[in-house]
Amino acid sequence: MIFILHVINLLITASLIYINVPNPYMDEIFHIPQAQQYCRGDFFTWDPKLTTPPGLYLISNVFVYIGKLFKYDLCAVNTLRFTNILFSIGLYFVLVSLTSAKSLTWKSKLYALSLAWFPVGFFYNFLYYTDSGSTFFVLLSYLLVKKRFYRLAGVMGMVSITFRQTNVIWVCLFMMITIIDVLSLNEKKSDDKNQEFISFYNPLCAHIIDSPTRMMQSIMSLVANILKNIKLLLPNILTFVLAIVGFALFLVWNNGIVLGDRSNHSAGLHFPQLYYYTSFLSLFSAPWTFSLKNIFNLAMHSNVKRVFYTILSSIITLYLIHKYTHEHPFLLSDNRHYSFYVWKKIYRRHWSVRYLLTPVYVISEILNIQAFANHTSFLVALGYLTALILTLVPSPLLEFRYFIIPYLFYMVHIPLPTQTWRTIIGLIFYLNIHILTVYLFLCKPFVWQNEPDQLQRFMW
Repeated sequence: MIFILHVINLLITASLIYINVPNPYMDEIFHIPQAQQYCRGDFFTWDPKLTTPPGLYLISNVFVYIGKLFKYDLCAVNTLRFTNILFSIGLYFVLVSLTSAKSLTWKSKLYALSLAWFPVGFFYNFLYYTDSGSTFFVLLSYLLVKKRFYRLAGVMGMVSITFRQTNVIWVCLFMMITIIDVLSLNEKKSDDKNQEFISFYNPLCAHIIDSPTRMMQSIMSLVANILKNIKLLLPNILTFVLAIVGFALFLVWNNGIVLGDRSNHSAGLHFPQLYYYTSFLSLFSAPWTFSLKNIFNLAMHSNVKRVFYTILSSIITLYLIHKYTHEHPFLLSDNRHYSFYVWKKIYRRHWSVRYLLTPVYVISEILNIQAFANHTSFLVALGYLTALILTLVPSPLLEFRYFIIPYLFYMVHIPLPTQTWRTIIGLIFYLNIHILTVYLFLCKPFVWQNEPDQLQRFMW
């Protein structure tokens, strides 16, 4: 029944968008012609405006080839878009598996449905963008790691890189998690009396987060065990290594990470992205993680060490905001996205706003770390933080699409809420945002003066 709800939502939204916006829109004007080039068997002509690899077009062409066997043309605009509907269906089942570690219940399916309806990611299921396929293959790779199909997980990681280059960062994280899992299993089989045995120390993050010494002990135990067990590890991480080496060769061949037009995609240091993300995370995870009790405990049970860390974090935040805040030209000029209005209505209201939000960032950061640390081992949490920094900080543009995979990875580590009403509220919250976005996209088009013959539409 829950899966049927997902399919119904997908089909209703798809039919509305396919009927009312039958022609390629925004980035689709690059993606769809490129896919259609592939449909015609031309795999060597490349639009230089495209900045991501051709994974989406190749997958679509598998379906196009199957359609040709039955004399159906599946290379039209809407049939190409339907590729992402299939990815969304697949993503639902991946999320069900990731959130049902102990038992498969209707509650876990409902929670998985709410994550599948996460508004930012869900909207792009209906356009021919790379986000749906990228998210599906990244999380499928992680699921296979959890199921201990390590080599297949590495293969799925390779596929994810063909959708978006930065997915190599998640591939590296999953290789690290594979190493941690193999070492943990090996430790259980080892004889504690063996003098050559090096203890692998990877406790729950919450247990050592206030102890730099124990955190360093955990990191050093990982390094020592990797060196000691390299022969055991290599067969399990082989496909991950191949994916990373292949990506390194691509960087050399391409002379950089971005394909095609690099003028608006130059990497830099944009540390405030982490603060935008933690605020975003707090908002969209609130139905499951928000608790007045947690805020009260944070205020009332602080010790000298925590107060010191909070003050230090605030000082660092203020410095990074002052030194590394960037306003990308697209963020200031493209009024078709939520991020434009967030920036205009909040950050550009007054120069001081970006600094005044520091307490919000710090509190949000502490609460988000607490929720994650209570259910995740230290090394996995450290890997996630590293992946987050490497994914978001180099990006010059505040783009909510970049938060999709980090958000979902975070949420699949949050245990199912004991109060079902939280999931119901989250589902309603997400659905209302989705309905509003689709309504604005379809019913409130507008015209730019410099493009009077073309309708512009509001979207994520």
